[in-house]
Amino acid sequence: MNENTGHTNSTPFRPIGDDSTGYDPTTGTFHREFDIDSETVLSAIVETVGAVTNSDPTAMAALYETVDPEALGVLLRSTRDRPIEITFTYERCRVTVSNDGCVVVEPPAN
Repeated sequence: MNENTGHTNSTPFRPIGDDSTGYDPTTGTFHREFDIDSETVLSAIVETVGAVTNSDPTAMAALYETVDPEALGVLLRSTRDRPIEITFTYERCRVTVSNDGCVVVEPPAN
């Protein structure tokens, strides 16, 4: 993946944490791609939120306390004929997951 991960225009991202998460200064959000055909959406969410909040993912609240991971995966994989976005709050961040394989994390307001 490159520094433009998850973003459709040509604005370059500043990588954080690893080469698969990038920052969009225009929107103030962090983006990460995941493979829609596997279970990587869950780790993409947790790892991106961890990078954004500078938290150890193992010390964060379990994702299943916020959203049903199995239902999320089924929904994202079952609606491929049309775009879908699911937005929820996790670790005080606004998280949007879409069936195009992108996680967008908006950091918590200070």
